[in-house]
Amino acid sequence: MPPTTSQVDHFVTYYCVYLGACAILIAGLGWTFHRAGGVFLKDAFAGNTTLVGAVARLLDIGFYLVSVGYVALTYSLTYFPNLDWSWLLRIISWKVGGLMLLLGVAHLFNLLLLALFRQRRAAPTVPAAGA
Repeated sequence: MPPTTSQVDHFVTYYCVYLGACAILIAGLGWTFHRAGGVFLKDAFAGNTTLVGAVARLLDIGFYLVSVGYVALTYSLTYFPNLDWSWLLRIISWKVGGLMLLLGVAHLFNLLLLALFRQRRAAPTVPAAGA
């Protein structure tokens, strides 16, 4: 049984809203993380600008790969025979919320790693015994 006109409208709305919200979220967060993260990277890597630039690019690439990968895996909408606007909003909020949760956990993990690098750099070196 082919979908009705109303269901097609729901699908079009879903894809436009979900992909639009994810694109805005990914672009905004990516820009913010890149811009603000440089301060933390410079501190964690003792101002080594070559290393800071390389790590910043790798973090950017990882952020975009995880973000776009999540959206690519979850953007599909299975066929719901009685899909209405409330279900559509519920599905979109779960999927966008999942993306935000995933990115938040990844961000906290990155901050933890930077704190460990900073702590390791700040720790005094202990001379070897007998030296």
